Amino acid sequence: MSAIARKWIRYVTAILIAVSIAALVVIGVQRSRSMARPAGDRTPPVAEGEVDDPAVGIYTGFEYVESIAGKAIFALRSLRTLGRSSGWHEIEGVQLQLYDAGVAGPVVTAAAASFNVETRDAELRGPIHVSFPSGGTVTTQSGHFEASSRRFVTDSEVVFMSGGTVAEAGQAMYLMNDDQLVLADGALLTSGGTTLQADTIVYQRGRGTIEFPHGCKVVQGEAWIMAPSATVELAEPEGPPQRVTFRGGVKARGPGGGGRDGSELAAETVVAERDGHGNWQIDASTTGDWVAVVLRGSDAFFERRLRTRILRGVLAPDGPLNLRADDGVCLDEIPVDADPRSAEAAAARVWFKDGLATDMQLEQQVVIRGEGIEATGYRARFSSIAGITMLHGDPTALERASVTSPRGHITSDQIQISDRDGRLEARGKVQGSLSEVAILGSETGDGAGPLHFAAELLEVTGSGASYRLRDGARLWQGKRLLTADDVSYREEAGVVEASGHVRATFPSSQVDRSEAAAGEVVIAARSLTYERFGGRAVFRGDVRYSDPDNVLSATELAAEFDEQDEIRKVEATGDVELRELATGRTMTAQHAIRDVEQGTVVATGSPVRLEDATGSAVSSSSLTWNQADGSVTVAGGTETIYYPEEGR
Repeated sequence: MSAIARKWIRYVTAILIAVSIAALVVIGVQRSRSMARPAGDRTPPVAEGEVDDPAVGIYTGFEYVESIAGKAIFALRSLRTLGRSSGWHEIEGVQLQLYDAGVAGPVVTAAAASFNVETRDAELRGPIHVSFPSGGTVTTQSGHFEASSRRFVTDSEVVFMSGGTVAEAGQAMYLMNDDQLVLADGALLTSGGTTLQADTIVYQRGRGTIEFPHGCKVVQGEAWIMAPSATVELAEPEGPPQRVTFRGGVKARGPGGGGRDGSELAAETVVAERDGHGNWQIDASTTGDWVAVVLRGSDAFFERRLRTRILRGVLAPDGPLNLRADDGVCLDEIPVDADPRSAEAAAARVWFKDGLATDMQLEQQVVIRGEGIEATGYRARFSSIAGITMLHGDPTALERASVTSPRGHITSDQIQISDRDGRLEARGKVQGSLSEVAILGSETGDGAGPLHFAAELLEVTGSGASYRLRDGARLWQGKRLLTADDVSYREEAGVVEASGHVRATFPSSQVDRSEAAAGEVVIAARSLTYERFGGRAVFRGDVRYSDPDNVLSATELAAEFDEQDEIRKVEATGDVELRELATGRTMTAQHAIRDVEQGTVVATGSPVRLEDATGSAVSSSSLTWNQADGSVTVAGGTETIYYPEEGR
């Protein structure tokens, strides 16, 4: 915007100078005529038909130079002057050379002029032409000077040309007392692809201001800004703009307005002030509903519509650097890789690169809604380049980042969402819940409710297809608890996998269906795979199992669930050792299967050994132990060692 402002201010100023020069022509004619009047020895002819206003004298080849301190100010020349009895002088071939500190400046020429020696009013007739040393020109066809009001007014269109710059105005008026230029009846300036349109332009040189009382529009390519009223304050007369104020309902559009890349602004008032670095400090505000900004042109979103009450920003010569919105912010976004969403916060910041919005940050009381999901936090950062949204809690308060969906809820210190990959990552004291998920049986009849979890890190991928908890993962559902270093869940397959210090706890009623069943089952292992739809859980590596009645160890332990998600069979493999707490019986085997409903254990090995509390033992390649009635059935080669109780 600063480059555009410099151009149109400079060229509007050039038009002012040109019209001012035209006024000086008249002043010069007036002065020269008053000094030339003593030429009474000349005999003026009486023109035929001029009885009402006869000629009183003719002057030819007039030339006058005005100087101050020996330096020329202007030089006035004319081909011929005809004086009349009414006081009007008709001048032909006017030429005025202006000087600046003795150096030749613009040259003004006019085909003819009329000057009244009594009223000092003057008229110029065209073409009137002003030539600048730089090559620029100003032309108009006619104008008049009113001495009483010291005002010069053109009676025809004014045109300024310099290189690729063209400026036009329907009328120009210069008020000498106020040092004020008014361009009216439609002013249009075009330069290097930039166009300024205004109904009226008022330049007050003494105040160093340019006003657009009836509005203006500046267009550069597909970018434009327009307002019903505007004021430009110059750093110095004819200098660059220092402050620009647009009022009454401002609208603007950035480059690319015809396609995806156009950004838009709507505000009641916009103030732009140049800082010491050559940038513009922008302040947009409203007393109505909103200041609105529409951002486009990113690979991450089609459009972001930001509404606020106060908007501030920094505008560099090659485009915006940043924006800050305060006093309440609403955001509507259409991402490339996700459904539309909205957000609100107390404040917002936007960063730009190469004129396009890249990152946006919402601050304080952040709420984001979309796709049935609501996210909250103290701060939210939208990165267009990475295509991610980062939510942060307040480290100095109790406010945490959170995401809530119809299926669950997550809270943590930080949450990162990637629309592009369908990925969510939560870090720092993660807690949450998830419905329609079960660990080690759903406990539907007991009203277990949703699955709750906690960890230091949560990763959700595939738009909710997979979940992974790391660093002290804990999951609980009703009376069930699972802890591990690392736990993952695949939604479609219904599979839970855990590794590292795995510990599972669930009610003993799942392995003892009697009404008297109480207590809990605890299984510890190195890893766990639970297949909900397959009805199977497999613990591997140094497995340790305990319930109110038994203690078991094995290399691997598999539990199968029935349609009610209760355990119907337990299978242990590798270095199996089972001890019945009530009787003290201990069984060792390579493989054992327990039928929960029948209360029997079928074991095989080389050999299987069952020993009671007295030390009596039986060995065989296959053994069936009925824990319900205490009976043992052996098959294959058998060895029995019996210690009578009294002999011990």
